Amino acid sequence: MRKIVSFVIFVNLVIFVNSGHCLNLDKIKAAYLNGEYKIAISEGEKILLTSVNHAGFDELYYYLGLSYLKDSNYVRADDMFGRVIAEFKDGRFSSQSKLALGDTYFMQGEFEKAEGLYNELLDTQDTKLKPAVLYRLSHTAMKQGDSAKSNQYQKSLKEDYPFSLEAKLDKEVSIVTNKAVPESVPLDVPSGSVYSVQVGFFSSKENSLNFTKELNQNDIPAYVEEDTADSKVSYRVKVGILRTRQEAVDLQKQLAGKGYSTKICP
Repeated sequence: MRKIVSFVIFVNLVIFVNSGHCLNLDKIKAAYLNGEYKIAISEGEKILLTSVNHAGFDELYYYLGLSYLKDSNYVRADDMFGRVIAEFKDGRFSSQSKLALGDTYFMQGEFEKAEGLYNELLDTQDTKLKPAVLYRLSHTAMKQGDSAKSNQYQKSLKEDYPFSLEAKLDKEVSIVTNKAVPESVPLDVPSGSVYSVQVGFFSSKENSLNFTKELNQNDIPAYVEEDTADSKVSYRVKVGILRTRQEAVDLQKQLAGKGYSTKICP
């Protein structure tokens, strides 16, 4: 009987501990993807205060760091990404956190620090982040006044990863807007002869512009298109002005892979 009781206690203990290991980050992720960074921060900090187990904290720290970065709280973003790198060195969010920490330095104008972290990632065997790293290194070099190095990184990006979103973004910036942060792009070609990828639909112009600005800050050259169908004004946030549907499909897959809700237009 004592053995049975001990076994039951052990099983219940295992269930309790394992349940503590499963952090529910759905609210944080949803808030982050919707641009509600303060809500994501609030939800994340609540979990930090109430959870006693650290399993899954690498993902929590990562999304908190991204939210703080978007909220321009660079000190807290630095702290969150630093925790992932230090405490979960071989974890699945380590490389992403190092990239995001580089972005944190970049946003503060600390380009040498950003470049150092980007180069560390470039020297690893992990190839999935290399297009993003090359893209950032190109912009970092340009910020430091080294256009030759910037062009070299762009060349490597386009030659080694021609189908990456980052390579396509550079192409779209030069063809569509000729500037890094477009707010609105007029279409001067007949409707139906081009394709684009919709990533947002708003009834508020202010919200559409805010979302567009956030995308631009994330190096995605989005723009706002006004829609007056059914006598109601709405605002579509789009990326790309593409001549073929296949180009739009490729862009849609890459944007969806980054967590955006997408729809090909027309």
